[in-house]
Amino acid sequence: MPKNKPGAQTQSQAQAAASPPSPSSSASQKLKAGEQPAEARKGRQEQKPRIGGPAVPGAKSTLPRTATATDPQQQQYENMNREMRRRLRQMKAGPYSEAPSAAEKYRKKLEKQKRRKEQQKKAVERIAETAPHQIHLGRRLIYFVVAIVLVLVVVIVLAVLHHFGVF
Repeated sequence: MPKNKPGAQTQSQAQAAASPPSPSSSASQKLKAGEQPAEARKGRQEQKPRIGGPAVPGAKSTLPRTATATDPQQQQYENMNREMRRRLRQMKAGPYSEAPSAAEKYRKKLEKQKRRKEQQKKAVERIAETAPHQIHLGRRLIYFVVAIVLVLVVVIVLAVLHHFGVF
């Protein structure tokens, strides 16, 4: 018995479609407002996506795999090997890994350090270019520094005199 395919008709459906409808049956089949005929509902069901994805029937990916080895153990080994490669590819492990080697990591690290040092040098040069080349102290600042120095000198002289008993 052939499998039913979507859109395929059975023999009874084909006969019913070939015979013209009788007028008495069409009157009894009139539907109430808001109801849909069974054919419309069936059409919606056929519009659902097929299991197996969008592959065209008969495509190479849908055909069964041909066994190259005649030995059942060899076939099992090849099948397991194929599954393992697929899993490794999905996990990005083994030969499919994108992880760089240790030497490559070290080289990238050195390049990154060089770039960082160059950026720091450029930043220092930019600051040096914008900074004033001569420092100008204001009159008030000079007076303040001189006053602090004088106060410290006076305190030190008084401490020395007190130590020697002059005071």
